[in-house]
Amino acid sequence: MPSTKLGPGTLKIGATGTEIDVSCQLNGGRITTNVNTADPITTLCGTTEAGATTFDFVFSGNINVDIKAGAASLFALSWDHRGEPQEFVFVPNTAEGTSATGTLIITPLDLGADAFGDPLASDFEWAIDGEPTFTYPVIP
Repeated sequence: MPSTKLGPGTLKIGATGTEIDVSCQLNGGRITTNVNTADPITTLCGTTEAGATTFDFVFSGNINVDIKAGAASLFALSWDHRGEPQEFVFVPNTAEGTSATGTLIITPLDLGADAFGDPLASDFEWAIDGEPTFTYPVIP
């Protein structure tokens, strides 16, 4: 089975009906899992119990910064509503049909570039509040 490639796909951020479509700005993005395992616990009688394992989820990547769109831009949303929950829908490859939805806690995007003439782009890493929901296509 050949590997699936990133794109064409979609990324929308914000409340349904007022979301911002930044699909054509995303240069790369991925949902990752951080595994957190607590230290084992040794009881008085000498037995050892495994530490609890929890998972945190993150959406990270690189995105072109659109400052021309003003208040309707992801840049403005990231600054004006930093730390606030924002709904998202991420479809990394429309033809394959798998999507991820959930709630991001966004932080401000960078403004600037390394050299004159370079595109304005920003790396980002946004926590996902809770666990993302994945929807898979129905295979006939």
